[in-house]
Amino acid sequence: MLKCLSVLALGGSLAFPCAAAVMPAPDIQVNPAGRHLVLNLPQARLFLYQDGKLARIFPVAVGKMLTQTPTGSFDITGIYKAPAWHVPKSIQDEMRRNGKEVQTVVPPGPNNPLGPVFVRFGESRLGLGFHGTNAPGSVPGFRSHGCVRLKNDDALELAGTVSRGDAVTVAYQTILLSQDEAGQLWLTVYRNHYKQEDPSLKYLAQTLLDWQRQHQQALYGQRVDDALKQRSGKPVCLSCKSASGAISGGLQPFAWLSRLTPAAAPETPAASQPAPDREPGPPARASQRGRTAARAG
Repeated sequence: MLKCLSVLALGGSLAFPCAAAVMPAPDIQVNPAGRHLVLNLPQARLFLYQDGKLARIFPVAVGKMLTQTPTGSFDITGIYKAPAWHVPKSIQDEMRRNGKEVQTVVPPGPNNPLGPVFVRFGESRLGLGFHGTNAPGSVPGFRSHGCVRLKNDDALELAGTVSRGDAVTVAYQTILLSQDEAGQLWLTVYRNHYKQEDPSLKYLAQTLLDWQRQHQQALYGQRVDDALKQRSGKPVCLSCKSASGAISGGLQPFAWLSRLTPAAAPETPAASQPAPDREPGPPARASQRGRTAARAG
């Protein structure tokens, strides 16, 4: 793959995982003021930003292949403590097919799949939200019916931090570029769990060639090909002379997708469209504002 990167191939070995556990962030334009939640589905991670700075990363479980969490831009539209779970008809049918007791409403308590809190984002008809779980071992992963599960302590922390109107961006970025404090360029590639066409792939080769010209520093093209093939989710240094080079300080997102003009920006294929029978919490009192639309990366 990426044959045009062969001019960069000065070494053939794949970089080993860096010694320190570092979670790269997706390339999303974050609001400079206030809170902004960014969920990157391939990572199964939720990034909480405060005034443009990363404050917290939460492991999450998102929609499985058949009930994908949709991408887009939304607002927080409700926060509900000790929610009852009104079981969607589709999940009632699933219970019936699996020979389980069919429930229509699950009251608050330790057996409630929503856990101790439900934080709705988007309009109530979408049935989307961040919530706790009665199955903490399912987090992180790709196991939900479209909502976003957190471990209960994390869900309570999130609910105590955010407010109605806070921005939420749900992205689908499998290819992340980052720079460390020494200016080295790192590539992290995640599995394409939803088997979508990867819209960022066609921009990667030119982005790396531009970086090489700008920094007058060679990149190792074979490491790119290996990372794209393995999709291990481990940062790989493209500019380090040693394949086992360690990350210096932290990783900051390298702006490449967010720099594209709207006309050139890659369209992320829509995940399965949100339906009223996802994992809804308590019904909202009124239709809230939700910013649908722009596909994030």
